[in-house]
Amino acid sequence: MKIWMTPALLAAALGVSSYAAAQESPQVAQGKALYGEFCTICHGADGKRGEGFQTPIWGPGTLIAKFGTAQGLFEYHQMMMPFNDPNLMNDEQKWAVVAFLLANHGAIKPADTVSAANASAIPIKPPQ
Repeated sequence: MKIWMTPALLAAALGVSSYAAAQESPQVAQGKALYGEFCTICHGADGKRGEGFQTPIWGPGTLIAKFGTAQGLFEYHQMMMPFNDPNLMNDEQKWAVVAFLLANHGAIKPADTVSAANASAIPIKPPQ
C-alpha cells in the first residue's frame, strides 16, 4: 500500500505550524535563533510556558496585546529582556526577537521585518 500526504497534512502530522512552514525573513530567522538561546529558559521552546514564566507569550491566553504595538513590545524588551541581563542583546537582536514573537502571534507575516521605522504602525491585537 502506497502512503502519501500533502505537505499540509505532513506538516500537521509532524506538529509543524503553518508559521514554521512559511518563508521567514532573515530577521525572523535570527529572532528564532536568539529566542532559542536567550528566552527558552523562562518561556519554553514553544512560548507556552517555561521554568520562570507560566503564561504563554504568544497566541491564546497571552498578555502580548497589552504592549499595543511592536514599538511598545520593543521598549519593554529594552528595559526587561533578557530578564537576567537586558544588556546581553543589542537593538538589532532585540528587534529580531520582537519580529519572531510577532510572527508567532500572527501580528506580522513571517516574511516581514520590524524596525523603529514601522513598529509604531504594527498593532498587537489579542488572538481571535
